[in-house]
Amino acid sequence: MDKLIKSLITLALTLFVIGCSSTGTIDYMVAGVGTKNGNAIWGRSIVFDDEWGIPSGAIECCYAQAGGTVSVYDKKFPEKVAVEWLDKSENRIYFGEVVIDKNGYKFANKLPRFSYHTGEVETDIYPYLIVGMGESGEIKVWISNTPSAGFTGRVLHELGSGQAQWRENK
Repeated sequence: MDKLIKSLITLALTLFVIGCSSTGTIDYMVAGVGTKNGNAIWGRSIVFDDEWGIPSGAIECCYAQAGGTVSVYDKKFPEKVAVEWLDKSENRIYFGEVVIDKNGYKFANKLPRFSYHTGEVETDIYPYLIVGMGESGEIKVWISNTPSAGFTGRVLHELGSGQAQWRENK
């Protein structure tokens, strides 16, 4: 009987730890990238959880806004993002990884409505996961209910940040 109770307790604790250490699945979200205005960079790689990513290319604007985007269906809310980009003005290749706050999944499911400048209220709210890459290698990850600024009721919550390393572009 003691072995059965110990086995059940071990199983319950294991399930609890697994449940607390992962995030849930998002039916639909949009992931995008941006950089500070005036800091044109070339995105080489933006990959979430070593599984899926945002297509790479020219990124010219705007920090905390979803520039180039990708729609994502039925994916687990990511726990990390790995990025690499070329800043031609510095002739540097930046690379780094940022852990994403697991509470982002909760934020994504509870984002509030927002309104347009016309006063119309948007009722179909989709989470925007935004990755920002700064001039000196800063990496930020935000969750928002809109792709950009200019909406009444916009939520922009930081989920993670880090500092990229760099190497010379040869």
